[in-house]
Amino acid sequence: MTETTPAKRLIIPVHDNSEFFSDNADYAIIDLDAATIERIKKLSVVVKQMKAYRISEFNYVCNFMTADWDAEPDNGKVRLKEFVGRIECNTLNVTDSDFFWSGLYKHTDIRWETDTVPLAVFGMPDVHDKRETCTDAAGQGDAP
Repeated sequence: MTETTPAKRLIIPVHDNSEFFSDNADYAIIDLDAATIERIKKLSVVVKQMKAYRISEFNYVCNFMTADWDAEPDNGKVRLKEFVGRIECNTLNVTDSDFFWSGLYKHTDIRWETDTVPLAVFGMPDVHDKRETCTDAAGQGDAP
């Protein structure tokens, strides 16, 4: 594996705590190298040993994206485009069985959080891609 090849790629949804905020990211793309994966696993062990809820640390590996509903699907899933907003206070949060990222949209009190990812994902060979599935051109996709 070369330095440019991530050990694990995650594409996970981002949610926020505001019904009215519209300048939000929809997804985070995270390329984890082997060292970061080992760190997450070790932090999980420490959470278990300390009987803590979670351990959080600053971590800025997320690349934020928005859904591009006007573009052709990407292998049946929504295509993504770069998020133009600004995000701060990015933290990696590790529990005894999973992990996620959280933070704030810059110059707001709007908190964002990614979906949680089970530690078991590290044992799976493929990209952990949780993007929405698109319907086909005729609009029939998953509908009966």
